[in-house]
Amino acid sequence: MGAKEQMIEILRSGETSRISFSFTGSGGTQVSLDGAAFRRVATALANGDLSVVEGRFTENRMVYAAWSDPENNYASNTFYLGSNPRWSRDFNALVVHESVHAFFDLSRTTIPWVDNEAAGYIAQAYYLRNSGYPMSRIELGSLIRLGALIVGDMTSGGDVTTLIDAIRDSLRNDPRYHSYINDTFTGNG
Repeated sequence: MGAKEQMIEILRSGETSRISFSFTGSGGTQVSLDGAAFRRVATALANGDLSVVEGRFTENRMVYAAWSDPENNYASNTFYLGSNPRWSRDFNALVVHESVHAFFDLSRTTIPWVDNEAAGYIAQAYYLRNSGYPMSRIELGSLIRLGALIVGDMTSGGDVTTLIDAIRDSLRNDPRYHSYINDTFTGNG
């Protein structure tokens, strides 16, 4: 099975379809995702509206490019994969994370990048939780761990405001995101 077909399967899986969450974005609007969002991305992949390029990076990494970016040699509406262990739940969760960005692009959403990335980490952690991934395997202090804590509180009816603020602060202080985290994402379909 090719990577594209595997991604479609992941996005249509039971673990992904049970993802459902909402939080108040930094601009005051609701950020909401559920299984329908991931099915929409799966359908766009199946229809050829989104592309997949394998082997772009040497490390375990994935990027969704909403727009063409000549500087990084990215085409629009494309997932770029690295040397990902495609047999792992970590890979599946990464597909879910990057699909959040693809969904916001397909739905022409305007959202602060910090909320877009926070939603990605929450969805990634939600997938891991739904797949039975042990919390003990998630690195303490990592963005995925913060996402997992948020999911735990969301599913138990707890107040996630402090944890949402913590994940935003972590994203703003993470050098990997400095170039864009304080900007706004606007999807163009």
